[in-house]
Amino acid sequence: MKQKAVAVLDVGKTNKKFRLFGRGFTMLRDVRINTQSRDLNGIDVEDSPALLAWFQERLKEATPDFDIKAIAITTHGATAVLLDENGALAHPVISYTADKGLEVQDEFYDVYGTREELHRVTCTADVGFANLGKMLYLVKTRLPEVWARCKHALFYDSYFGYELTGHMGLEHTYLGNHTYLWNFAGKDWSSVGRDLRADQLFPKNAARSWECLGVVKPEIAQACGLSENCKVTYGIHDSNANYLPYIALGYDNFLLNSSGTWCVLMTPAHQPFLTDTEIAAKVFFNLDAFGRPVKTSIFPAGMEYDTFRSFTELPDKATTGIVRDVIAKEELFVVPGVVPDSSAYIGAISRIVNGGQVDTVADLKKKGGTPMTPLGQAYNGAVNLSLALATREALNKLSLPKGTTVFIEGGFANNIVYCELLATLCPDLSFALTNIKEGTSFGAAMTAWMCAEGLSLDEIGKEISIETRPISRQDYGDMDSYLKIFDELVKA
Repeated sequence: MKQKAVAVLDVGKTNKKFRLFGRGFTMLRDVRINTQSRDLNGIDVEDSPALLAWFQERLKEATPDFDIKAIAITTHGATAVLLDENGALAHPVISYTADKGLEVQDEFYDVYGTREELHRVTCTADVGFANLGKMLYLVKTRLPEVWARCKHALFYDSYFGYELTGHMGLEHTYLGNHTYLWNFAGKDWSSVGRDLRADQLFPKNAARSWECLGVVKPEIAQACGLSENCKVTYGIHDSNANYLPYIALGYDNFLLNSSGTWCVLMTPAHQPFLTDTEIAAKVFFNLDAFGRPVKTSIFPAGMEYDTFRSFTELPDKATTGIVRDVIAKEELFVVPGVVPDSSAYIGAISRIVNGGQVDTVADLKKKGGTPMTPLGQAYNGAVNLSLALATREALNKLSLPKGTTVFIEGGFANNIVYCELLATLCPDLSFALTNIKEGTSFGAAMTAWMCAEGLSLDEIGKEISIETRPISRQDYGDMDSYLKIFDELVKA
């Protein structure tokens, strides 16, 4: 007899994962592919049809051994799909990293209002082109022929569900993910959303992420060997999938640092209200799976780390002792800001300072090569220190109560130097690692089993547990002088 399972399509910006989970949430299969966006007439686009075909092939490989009861999709944010009157792509899916977005950055605010005004109403910070409203505006103004034939729009998570079932849906977590399209206080489309026809293009009613969008199309079920009753969920935004187990277990005074390409720091909130200071700091709100506000701060941690690490050939083997030496010498500094509009230090110029030598990231990319290799592991230590300082800055923006527990999950949970640095830099907070591996897929699997068996979040919460392990603080010597210099560099 085949083993019962649910399937998850976990779409990160770079890594896409196919995963199967058993009823006890054991991961039964893990296959992944690394993809990049491609250029189409000067615009970076995602090859979503190829990804969908890859996912169906993985399903086909799994069905001889597993009875797949439901499929859940979780995807990165800031991505919408435009469809024509026949439900086909009106244009390939535009990537939020597309340089073309720079064309509309200032124009968007000239048309719709200042950054501060829009931030207050839509709880959305200016994070460059990773604002979904700007993508729609770009299509409207730069691709009018596409805009004219666009009759439907879907968020990226629900799009894959649509391709699998033929049904269009909308769920809360993507709706509230720095889109500029949603009025948080009014719980309705914003003036930006209405002008961009979001109220007409997107499905009318939002559903919970674990509700059943439909069953897999008969032709796909037959081709993949799935049951004709295999259900598909509405989908869930990736950081919210990470966040879901904590809601299910009733956690309250906590923050989740969901780390990867982006560090997304999320903590429960009672009202979607932002102070002037928080608006200036680009704090914003997400919506959780119940449509409730989640106070959020983000920065592109993985992008920063990968960019700076590309300048050395050495694998990251930094240690506490190496970081301590970097701090003591006060010569080597890695200044974040690879994505200026989304940096933890907004407006900082990303560069590497080594004594009297200053190299901007822009110049280093032009020159190519790995010029930081001769610096040895000290350079990797400085990169990790920079990343921890950026995370501390993002945490400070959220004004967390003393004693708040910060859970670190995702890729940087495996970087113990980063984790211990962060715990040391933030003595008023408690830091912990968890036993949840691949938390995004885990949360999505929860929604799949809820859909398959008609369970509530409280009911599924009784079946899971989170084991935690405190992150220790280390002795890095006197850090004050180094931190003062670093602070001056990010402000310069």
